[in-house]
Amino acid sequence: MPALHDIEVKGKYKWLHNAIIIVLILGIPFRIFPFSWMITNMFKDSLEVFRFPPRFFPDVFQWNNISDAFAKYNLAGNLWNSVVLCAGVIAIQVPTSALAAFSLSRLKPKGSKFMLLFFVGTMMINSQAIIVPTYIMMGWLGLINSFWSVILSLSAWGWSVFVFKGFFDSFPRDLMEAARIDGASNIRTFGTIVIPLTKPVFSVVILNTFRAVYNQFMFPLMLLSDDTKWTIMIRIYAAQEGSAQWNHVMVMLTFAVIPIVLFYLIMQKNIVQGITMTGLKG
Repeated sequence: MPALHDIEVKGKYKWLHNAIIIVLILGIPFRIFPFSWMITNMFKDSLEVFRFPPRFFPDVFQWNNISDAFAKYNLAGNLWNSVVLCAGVIAIQVPTSALAAFSLSRLKPKGSKFMLLFFVGTMMINSQAIIVPTYIMMGWLGLINSFWSVILSLSAWGWSVFVFKGFFDSFPRDLMEAARIDGASNIRTFGTIVIPLTKPVFSVVILNTFRAVYNQFMFPLMLLSDDTKWTIMIRIYAAQEGSAQWNHVMVMLTFAVIPIVLFYLIMQKNIVQGITMTGLKG
């Protein structure tokens, strides 16, 4: 009686499931509090941030802190630069990674196993180890202080190829065989059959690419010397190293979180489906 056995197993470990849920619920305040503290501190004056004993809410909400920080540090421009870099990397990385994974999974060219091993092996190389060679190469190409230097440097990511291939390996062969019988080429099969059925997986890859590029610090710092092209992460670093008021730093941190949160909320449904389909864990 396999079905009855499954029910018994589920009942046996129900207490463990409930215990995990309780622990997670108890941990919610500890995850939310730092963000709440950051948000309330951006409305305090520069002295009230360091008040002891501290108070969660400011005595008077300093709403002008937001406009002052944006005007003084060009935060709108920094946020826009970050989004432009993310969009550029996604536009190059996601299609090329998907096509490479589709080829390795379905077309299986000679040396496909070696190529997959190569892609996965690149994930083990620390990004700091290649920053100097990358800087020299971009100097030869005349791309220093150009967005293209960062976009091209970050457009190759073995993780996305690995994720796509893992899903394409489990893609129903009958659908592709039917398309081939109808005379569809490999690229047409990929565009008309594979992509519409793998939108959740694309969403997962796009989100993780967006997050990785948006949080990138070393490459933009080394390759973008003009402060008008700085990303929000470089701006936050420069403000902390300089003489910025900490209430302004809290404004930067708060608005730095917003794009990722909005991006996740917009793609939430597909992302949850994609994590289920690919077996990824957070």
